[in-house]
Amino acid sequence: MLTMLVQGQANRVMAFLNDLQQRPQIEMLHQEVQGEKMEGDVDVKVTCYVKHCPERRLRMINMETVDGTVIVIPLLDAVCVEIDAGTKIFSGRVFDIFA
Repeated sequence: MLTMLVQGQANRVMAFLNDLQQRPQIEMLHQEVQGEKMEGDVDVKVTCYVKHCPERRLRMINMETVDGTVIVIPLLDAVCVEIDAGTKIFSGRVFDIFA
């Protein structure tokens, strides 16, 4: 486990932490916020406890069709962004060993 201190304007700290959580190699275990609110230009300190898993370059994306068929897509260096509640965008590299 690693301990990381992130300090700065709340909106910039939140953007950094959101970017960090999108990476499959980083598992956010716990956060402790020191400051008033996590919004606006107020300075805050956030202590993050993270687990670094460098072997997690491959991520399996499972999608289910309307008829129940599961489609599995292996992605390297995948990044997941939730743009709305329940709506996610995945980005990464696909490889084909037979190509």
